[in-house]
Amino acid sequence: MHRVSDPFGAIIAEFNYFVAERVLYVCWHGHLTGELVIRVAEASLPWIEQLHPLGLVNDKRGTTGDWGDSIDWIQFEWLPRAKQNGLFAFAYVMDPDTPMSLENTSVADAIGEELDLRLFYSLPVAWKWLRQRVQKTSNTSAA
Repeated sequence: MHRVSDPFGAIIAEFNYFVAERVLYVCWHGHLTGELVIRVAEASLPWIEQLHPLGLVNDKRGTTGDWGDSIDWIQFEWLPRAKQNGLFAFAYVMDPDTPMSLENTSVADAIGEELDLRLFYSLPVAWKWLRQRVQKTSNTSAA
């Protein structure tokens, strides 16, 4: 659907949207910084505003880096706009062999204060949880 590159042209994130589930899937690549995380988050907003996903899979398996310095932008710019456009569930998929730094944990915690966020080490398990959350919400709003 869409790719985001770093200043040198390397792909740092790929977006896919799953219509039936109303889920935006973001697959990250490489060594990430706060600046790159903000670049991808900014690029996601037009898609979120157009598609109104209920859930987001944030697949950061295989990535490295600290992006804690993106917390203010994520918390005060991205989160309000994402929530305003229907996003309520966030599946954060990470590599079990790469522990999350304190700085990166603070970003996840900030998102978790606003959205239903769960951390996963398995993409299929994350998808299952997110589908259940989205389906439950879709069924509740249809009633």
